[in-house]
Amino acid sequence: MFSYRNLSARTRAIILFSLLGVLAILIVAEPKGDFFNFLKGFLNGVLIVMFLGEVGLYFMGRKK
Repeated sequence: MFSYRNLSARTRAIILFSLLGVLAILIVAEPKGDFFNFLKGFLNGVLIVMFLGEVGLYFMGRKK
């Protein structure tokens, strides 16, 4: 089964920056339509959740 936690840090960074790049293109290009508004909102939500997950993984992986 797929687990985001088991991916390497490099792979997680590539996924995060790829989604951020797609969102930046959508914001700069400003396409019209409900689908693109939905896509921008969806990507924004996914990136927020992924960032908070990365912060959580960082604090869970620290040595005490």
